[in-house]
Amino acid sequence: MPIKRVCVYCASSRSCDAVYHDAAHRLGRVLARNHITTVYGGGTNGSMGHLADGVLEEGGRVIGVLPRFMYDIEWGHQRLTELILVEDMHERKKLMIAEVDAVVALPGGCGTLEELFEAMAWKRLGLYGGPIVMVNTMGFYDKCQELLLSCIDRRFMDERHGSMWAMVDEPEQVPDAINSAAPWPLSNRRFAAV
Repeated sequence: MPIKRVCVYCASSRSCDAVYHDAAHRLGRVLARNHITTVYGGGTNGSMGHLADGVLEEGGRVIGVLPRFMYDIEWGHQRLTELILVEDMHERKKLMIAEVDAVVALPGGCGTLEELFEAMAWKRLGLYGGPIVMVNTMGFYDKCQELLLSCIDRRFMDERHGSMWAMVDEPEQVPDAINSAAPWPLSNRRFAAV
């Protein structure tokens, strides 16, 4: 099944190492070249802006989902294919993941991590069944992977939950990681307790 629409979680920090902004820009270009619509948080700063700019430079389609209060303080990207304004952060997250074929997480802070973990929780509960890919730029997600595997080792998660996500080192590897992601069968989604 072709990938048509991907949700990307990423950061708005302008202070982080420029290598993270470069990775976001490259991911945007890769998605656009593969004719994949990018759905993201709608911001113009940091990795968010670089992601959107990468998509736009390749003539791709990028949809931003932005809470109205962020729009009012001019955090919104002005050149998106589509900007959807919502009332709050909860509505934003729900709309971003709706009807996407995959979720990709670039490095980021507490907001990005919260979105990533919510996507995993939704996948665990069967509310979302698609691939989740972490882009491990400069080893950013190494400790996250270690923590998740520790959750499995300590039986807070089942061993099968280790197949809920994949990690790649480079943005260019994302489409292949999505296409080769392990299926998440209904039996896993209904598994209510460890």
